[in-house]
Amino acid sequence: MRYRYFLAIQTVLPDLYERDRDFIDNLRLLRELGFDGVELNIREPDRVDPAKLKSFLGDFGLVFSIFATGLTAKTAGLSLASTEEGRRKESVRRARGFLAFARELGGGVVAGYLKAAAGENSPAHREKLKESIADIAPEAQRLETPFVVEAINRFESPLGNGLDDTWDLVREQAQDRGNPWVHILPDTWHMNIEESNMEAAMIRHRGRFIGFHLSDNNRFLPGFGALDFKRIVGVLDALGYTGRVALEANIKTSFAEDVRKSMGYLAPILKKEEW
Repeated sequence: MRYRYFLAIQTVLPDLYERDRDFIDNLRLLRELGFDGVELNIREPDRVDPAKLKSFLGDFGLVFSIFATGLTAKTAGLSLASTEEGRRKESVRRARGFLAFARELGGGVVAGYLKAAAGENSPAHREKLKESIADIAPEAQRLETPFVVEAINRFESPLGNGLDDTWDLVREQAQDRGNPWVHILPDTWHMNIEESNMEAAMIRHRGRFIGFHLSDNNRFLPGFGALDFKRIVGVLDALGYTGRVALEANIKTSFAEDVRKSMGYLAPILKKEEW
């Protein structure tokens, strides 16, 4: 199956991934179903050799798309919005390191839960988050590696909830400074909660995202809930979107069973038109 977008899925990289049979079987399934790459949560990226990981994924016809920092941020207690200056600076330092790591793999970095920890929702925290993004953005530009800030709903993240709110956090570093390596990331699960009109929000922020997450309204994979992904993908098409699409969701039964079922629904929607 050929899809009209680069298609990835977000998952966790096991600590001993080269010998993890379940992970290997999952990668084989992704190759079978026509996926192009993976977004990876990595607990301790400092212990992962980028060259070996890139080669390993290549054996399955897959590429590394995005380093999802949520697991690392929670494990290490990182927060770009921290008003504790030592903690904030360490989080910035680690984020710059994530960019270098992702560059070696040919991918980018997404900051979701890395933005802020629970309760960090004051104006002071917001200003610290903006300051951190300003500290990170030049490194993204220097390395020519995307730094993407994800809009996450208010129940899971104290800052950067809707697309307007998230764009306000990065605008000065992206548009105002002409930095083409800083973006926002829409996710249909979060938009379903935060946006009064998902389609209008997508249209309003066209050109400000190079990645797009698909997840149903119940946080399972597309096809398990009530969102109309044919309509959502139709909006992307109408916008002339040429970026990447990734599935990010909870697993209901098993990775293999859920992905097969979801792609049974999504594949006809994403199928590349032959002319």
